[in-house]
Amino acid sequence: MFFTDWEGPWILTDFAYELAVSIFNNGTFFEKLSRYDDYLAYEVKKEGYEAGDTLKLLAPFLVAAKVSNKEVEKIAELVARFVPDSSKAMKFLQQKYKPVVISTSYIHYLSKTAELIGVKGYLHGTEIDFEKYELDERERMEILNAIDKITSLSGEELINFLDEFFWVELRKKRVGKILDEIKAVGGERKKEIVKRYVEEFSVDRIIAIGDSISDYKMLDWVRKQGGLAVSFNGNEYALKYSNIAIVSDSAISEALVVDLFIRSGYEKLKEIEKELDNYSVEIKKLFLNSNTKIYHLDEIDYKEILDKSLNMRRRLRGRVGELG
Repeated sequence: MFFTDWEGPWILTDFAYELAVSIFNNGTFFEKLSRYDDYLAYEVKKEGYEAGDTLKLLAPFLVAAKVSNKEVEKIAELVARFVPDSSKAMKFLQQKYKPVVISTSYIHYLSKTAELIGVKGYLHGTEIDFEKYELDERERMEILNAIDKITSLSGEELINFLDEFFWVELRKKRVGKILDEIKAVGGERKKEIVKRYVEEFSVDRIIAIGDSISDYKMLDWVRKQGGLAVSFNGNEYALKYSNIAIVSDSAISEALVVDLFIRSGYEKLKEIEKELDNYSVEIKKLFLNSNTKIYHLDEIDYKEILDKSLNMRRRLRGRVGELG
């Protein structure tokens, strides 16, 4: 059994961003929400707020736009772009291990895209029924009009507006209950899901893969249990709490790290190239042809490789690689 985030380690798409572009034709709007999410979770540490709750913040706008569950699934299939070799890497791993995919993304997207590369494991994503909520026309327009306002603001003005909008104004509306009902799978919830599986299945060698702010609590917990916390093209939030950093353009790299660690333990990871002869010609070739570097963060400061990790992140994911 291995634990992994989805967006970043396996799929390149940031689905919440793509939804904002597809539905509102406004990626900047989502970027502003994402920065606000970082601010609430990591800077002011708002009580009851978790990294990844951006999905909760976005939901009222999607409901106001009358988005259907089927439409979300269709967009998921259209925009999906995977890390190179994801399908082969997942097939290789699933011959021996059960994946536990823990993603902040909406479950519609996670289920649809996991199916595309043949994932047969446990899936945990943010649950929401977009058709459950009904708004009157006035409420709808007030929420939708806020999109342009959010896009136009920055700095303290933006924070003040969003504080008022989400935690005061929306609370007065029927749609405000979305903020209470949606439990985005990020931060603490990711950690708790891993803990539950570890206890239930008596997992001996714990390994978790993440890349961003919503993964850091999961990674930190795994590391403190003596397990392997893996940053895959991670940003500073992920690198800071990992003991291995993979900088790579191929999912085969993370597959080999998972397999070697579960089979042989941490020390064998330092001899990964010597171990390649134990794998099939195809797997070995994919790894050697990839642009992969593996760093042991107990030997170097994460800041020394931060730029390398961020550069690969941007190269693969483009603009969304900048998001928390």
